[in-house]
Amino acid sequence: MGGFGSGRPGWRPVGEHMLRLEVRFLHRKGWLRPGLSFTLSWSWGGEPSASIGVFTNPDSIRLMYGTKDGEQVDALVDLGRTPCHYGGTRPWFLCPRCGRRVGVLFAGRRFWCRHCHGIAYAVENEDKLSRVLRRSNKLRERVQVRAGTAYPVTFKPKGMHQRTFDRIRWEIEAIEADFWIATAERFGIEL
Repeated sequence: MGGFGSGRPGWRPVGEHMLRLEVRFLHRKGWLRPGLSFTLSWSWGGEPSASIGVFTNPDSIRLMYGTKDGEQVDALVDLGRTPCHYGGTRPWFLCPRCGRRVGVLFAGRRFWCRHCHGIAYAVENEDKLSRVLRRSNKLRERVQVRAGTAYPVTFKPKGMHQRTFDRIRWEIEAIEADFWIATAERFGIEL
């Protein structure tokens, strides 16, 4: 128990590695106007990996695509809109399976929300040491120092207050001290 590689199991698929359809992207491009038809395609490593045909209606979009096993899918995805504070509306997908208002649909056999597919974000599958390192690296970005515990935090970035820099540096040092203590515990090294 508690050996190398233990921690939170990554049994759920990771959303960052899946094909996704984002309503904000379509809206920014002006592709949600009724009466349009276009093809969206994804590539992986420079090679095409998937494509879908999209047909827009006033309150929905129709997705037409083929699955890996040759099944042809014709799916209707309803659109919802919420008012914005300074006028206009914000579009949302309504998940075809559960009806939840979402900004992203993920591809599987069908385009559903992450809850219906059981998708996790990458950070949800991290163990304790990975979470600690991610926090340290995020703080290192703020003070413009390379990621990783091997590089000292010595010079304050231009424009940053000295008190802010000192606070961030001390927090990085405390986080990385916890990291090394946890690493020593994991490998049975006495300090």
